Amino acid sequence: MSGCCSPNYRKSVNEKEAQVNDKGKEQLPLLAKIIIVLISAGGLLAAFLV
Repeated sequence: MSGCCSPNYRKSVNEKEAQVNDKGKEQLPLLAKIIIVLISAGGLLAAFLV
């Protein structure tokens, strides 16, 4: 029995939801770090060119 009424169905849905939530948490800080590095590198480059 693997339909919506199966006891394992809710467990598998919760596990998949947790995986999606963990992915979202990891990607945002990584994107923020990349942006910070790019801004810092741009600032250093501008300082050397002036």
